[in-house]
Amino acid sequence: MVEATQKSTMKNVQSMVKKLFTDAIQKRFNVEDEAIVTPITNIPGSDYKIPTAITLFHAYKSKQNSFGFSDPTELANEIIKSIPANEIIETVEVNKQNQLIVTISQKFLEKEIALLLTEGVNVKSENPQTIAVDFSAPNIAKELHVGHLRSTVMGESISRVLEFLGHDVKRVNHIGDWGSTFGMLIAHMKEEFPDFLEKQPQLSDLESFYVAAKKKFKENETFKKLAQEKTVLLQKGDEESLKAWKMWCDLSRQEYQKIYKRLNVTNYECGESFYNSLIPGMVKELEEKGIIQLIDGAKCVVVPGYKKPLVAVKSDGGYGYDSTDLAAIKYRIQTLNCQKLIYLTDAGQSTHFEMVFKAAEMAGWLKKPIIAQHLGFGLVLKEDGTKFSTSDGESVRLMTLLNKAKDQAKEQILKRQQEQMLKQLAKPKEEPLTTATRIEEKDVDEAAEKIGMAAIKYFDQRLSSVSNYCLNFDQMLESKGNTAVYLLYAYARLCSIIKKSGMTEQDIKKAAKEIGFKITHEHEATLAMTILRFPETLDLAVKELALHKITDFIYEIASKVAEGYSKYDIVGTENQTTRILLCEAIKKVLKQALYLVGIEPLEKI
Repeated sequence: MVEATQKSTMKNVQSMVKKLFTDAIQKRFNVEDEAIVTPITNIPGSDYKIPTAITLFHAYKSKQNSFGFSDPTELANEIIKSIPANEIIETVEVNKQNQLIVTISQKFLEKEIALLLTEGVNVKSENPQTIAVDFSAPNIAKELHVGHLRSTVMGESISRVLEFLGHDVKRVNHIGDWGSTFGMLIAHMKEEFPDFLEKQPQLSDLESFYVAAKKKFKENETFKKLAQEKTVLLQKGDEESLKAWKMWCDLSRQEYQKIYKRLNVTNYECGESFYNSLIPGMVKELEEKGIIQLIDGAKCVVVPGYKKPLVAVKSDGGYGYDSTDLAAIKYRIQTLNCQKLIYLTDAGQSTHFEMVFKAAEMAGWLKKPIIAQHLGFGLVLKEDGTKFSTSDGESVRLMTLLNKAKDQAKEQILKRQQEQMLKQLAKPKEEPLTTATRIEEKDVDEAAEKIGMAAIKYFDQRLSSVSNYCLNFDQMLESKGNTAVYLLYAYARLCSIIKKSGMTEQDIKKAAKEIGFKITHEHEATLAMTILRFPETLDLAVKELALHKITDFIYEIASKVAEGYSKYDIVGTENQTTRILLCEAIKKVLKQALYLVGIEPLEKI
């Protein structure tokens, strides 16, 4: 039996450069300092800058007279002399600021692009881990609203990035499916639909039913008492109550799965109810370790540095968010054997998760090398900069926002198609009509859906997660600038050029293997270096949990490709083959990067 050959992974050029300089510095000067290597993206022919000569000179000036050198320039030149022969670096120069400026070898770029074409876009982590990503987390009996957008979109993208790098990702949907809310809903359902267990009611609006139940809970003491009794029955495992609870979960699940399908999101429910049976054992362990304190009848974990404690068990014996989050972190570490935990919620919950993490450290569950991170994000605001509110009704629902994005995308497609046709008809009769990039009428609806969803996802992720942003569909669907539509155009144009050349995917692979990629213009070297930064971009995005690093990378590719069109032709030139190879390499990296942020590209737009 022949074993399948493992595909080559793309090299992290930044890491390779850093290692070369770090090894040279440590060996030459007998220090433990590491080189600091920063990408240069705006100066053709300059790929990385290294300020290490300056930092070394000043750090050791008083101790060792900077190793006998009179200024940072002399020290920088000594570092250059210490770099061993290698295939990566073409030149190293010292600029006026005494920074080392590195240019990557053209032969190295050509070799790596050819390898990318034959082996594919593969990037793998050197240390694959089991990682839990906790995201989306809707509440049963409530529809997903705009507040769930960022957690859902970013959680999916982070999961995709980690999986692409080879990590075992546990996609956790920690739904709110337990607690006093359900006693309230069951009591209201019993009054409105007495036979609801035998004949499931058709509820077209779960949110309105929830609001009505909550209003009654606040205003009617008799109903409130009945709801509390129903909650106790549910927590004790009463058969009728559990049936009603399951019905509510099923009804809600049907609704939010529609959202997940449209956003192409995959996660697995492990909600609050899952941990209910685990909480008593968790509390007992905390008691045995002397971590639990009794405060006003409640069993609490007092976390040093915080005013309020975490309540493991309420004074009435019930459980809340603190209880389930403590049980969840214990379960994810000890049962799922996760080495990293990532929680995505709004920034307002950061203090809560800080306390949960510290409590887990106090209990001995969370300890090095296990890492827990909370990615808190800013708010999605209305176009006028004000907050969304449930009192707005339809406008706050996520489904409404998705529908609006699709409808506006469809309008734009039809308008663009009409404008293109008018331009075609205005051409001289002898010129043929061009339809290569035109979306066929039967495909318009599907294309509008993809463009609308892409616009929402990209607009959300291109900013730092901590930033608030205003939901503006006109800006989202703008065809120029840093938008999904612009990027989809860039991808579609690459597809059109490759198709126009007549080269098939097999032709391209054959040419890459037999002829190889050759740089024929300095801008091609810039493009090649740009797409080869993919591994270092992913490293930074994972390290900082910053998806905008990937969107910045995608936009940079699209912008540099557009620059190239003004510098040289591709199809019909003597360098057509090698330039099509580069177009295909860019297309492959662009497609993979778009996938990681949840966007499916179109070959026609």
